[in-house]
Amino acid sequence: MKNIRNAIISALSGIGLGWVINNLSDSYVFPPWLAWSLAIVFLAGGIIPIVRLRERIQAKPTPYQVPEGQDATSVHKSKKGLIVTVSLPYPAIDWDAEIPITSNLYTLLTAIKAHGSSLEHIWLLGTADPKEGKGSGSIFTDLKDYIIKNRESLGLTKEPKIEYLKTIPMDFDNQVTECVRKTVDEVFDHAADFGLKQSDIIADCTGGTKSMTLGVILACLEEDRDIQLIGSQYKSDGRPDGSSAFPMIFEYSTSRAEYNK
Repeated sequence: MKNIRNAIISALSGIGLGWVINNLSDSYVFPPWLAWSLAIVFLAGGIIPIVRLRERIQAKPTPYQVPEGQDATSVHKSKKGLIVTVSLPYPAIDWDAEIPITSNLYTLLTAIKAHGSSLEHIWLLGTADPKEGKGSGSIFTDLKDYIIKNRESLGLTKEPKIEYLKTIPMDFDNQVTECVRKTVDEVFDHAADFGLKQSDIIADCTGGTKSMTLGVILACLEEDRDIQLIGSQYKSDGRPDGSSAFPMIFEYSTSRAEYNK
């Protein structure tokens, strides 16, 4: 918005300068062609930035696939903070046993394992309880206890500080997306409060609902805000094979030089 404003000001200044000098040229020795030449230079200075802005539609993503069973540092810079969207477990979880690969929470564990060697902070993002039933925020305490208890098997070299983000009310999808976007945005904006840079944090958008996933993506469409998605191979029936889960990291660049590569 700032670039557009400056471009418009430059263009209008060029037109105004040309008009003023053209009128003064009647009284002073100032060729009209020189006046309008200067005006064209200023006008071009305003139009070119607008055209260049229109050319860049979105940030350019660069994907990195973390090899199965390896730490993300093998292909990408280490992360000290992880935001994870949490699904309501299905089937039900026995928190005293190992979470099986058939559980929809298994991808969350894969997300943690990918950064186990460097993680210091984990933020859990889930849904609020509806009028009937439970939201995924209802499992935060059990999930936190499970992560701490199974720290070694998750590859965590230190005990991370696990925080609960404000749960998202599941009323309308458009509201869910915006609530998630604002919540994730606040974590990145306040990274310094945790002794981190924005680039030290990654947001995993695998769990939760599609509207939550979209909210995470929208919050991360700028430099220094990386996104992670847990992918997998697929079985013959088209269903994902949880045993082959692997993280995919996407970083964005809004640099024109990078975008045009």
